Amino acid sequence: MNDNELHTLLRQTRPKPVFLTSFQREVWARIAIAEQQSWEVQWQQWFQVLFLWIARPVPAAVILTTMLVAGAGLGNLTAPDGNVSARRSAYIASINPLIATHTETHE
Repeated sequence: MNDNELHTLLRQTRPKPVFLTSFQREVWARIAIAEQQSWEVQWQQWFQVLFLWIARPVPAAVILTTMLVAGAGLGNLTAPDGNVSARRSAYIASINPLIATHTETHE
């Protein structure tokens, strides 16, 4: 038998696979399990738990207080030394960039 005859014979034979009735259900169950174990799904679940925890009143108040204290502390560290008016001017210049150009042109 040469190669052409073998190829023709192989093309003619189309065996019908026999699957169990539960085959498709088992395949989809395996896919669902694999998706649940993926990193992307695990990250999404972790973030969902984190955000649900943050949305509760006590953790939200603690986080807000911590951020305010940290912001005030960093602001105090980076503020220019000197009197209160210098700090006030630095704050106003930081929130309104036009103030800095306005004071430079009038001085």
